[in-house]
Amino acid sequence: MKKRSSQWLKTSIAGMALLAATAFAQSYDNQKMLEDELRASARELTFLDFVSESSWGQTSRCQLRYRVASTENPYKAGDAQAVQGSITSDYYKDKPINFVLNLQPLRFDVNEAERRASSKTLNPTRAVLRINGLDLGKYLLETSICDGSPCFIYAPTKGEEILDMIKAVKSNAIFDAEIAYSLDKAFTEKTLRLSNISTHGITNSEVRAQFTNCLSELVNKEIGDIEKVGAARK
Repeated sequence: MKKRSSQWLKTSIAGMALLAATAFAQSYDNQKMLEDELRASARELTFLDFVSESSWGQTSRCQLRYRVASTENPYKAGDAQAVQGSITSDYYKDKPINFVLNLQPLRFDVNEAERRASSKTLNPTRAVLRINGLDLGKYLLETSICDGSPCFIYAPTKGEEILDMIKAVKSNAIFDAEIAYSLDKAFTEKTLRLSNISTHGITNSEVRAQFTNCLSELVNKEIGDIEKVGAARK
């Protein structure tokens, strides 16, 4: 699971990072000009969208990609002006449901000597993913690095844990999740809720409904796998 998820995320997140960096790879006289540009462009930079993949005609991957650009925080040394990443779930035959959180906080800095702005990925000291109210902390299987930013892989390993996660997925008609993270002990914990992220050309609820329908397909396959194993043991 690690190899497939991590490699694919490296490609997708690298593409998003390039978009964000390119948006600010231009001349600024000072940090304030960059801050003003960030605030003015925050809505265009912020997005939530859904993508899926299929294998042999069957859905095998569901993913929500996100980016949120701040309009509020003044620039602070070490702080982030944007955060982007993804929440992914893959189907593996006879394997429990899993979620992969990619979290990439970005800081935009001005090089006054060259009058250019660039982006830098920051590493969170702590990250938490909650889906439909369920904290996935106890299901953390491993943490890896995807294109210079952390990927947190969550998968239950016990029967009751698998059932708890399935129940959580099915508990909301439209999937929602909250991401909480800290960059440093000196900074207050930041939170992102998917239902609060701006979208383009489609409503937030419609994006999350697409992911919900996709995720339901994966869960139903897993339930089928569980039922087959149970029948084989009788």
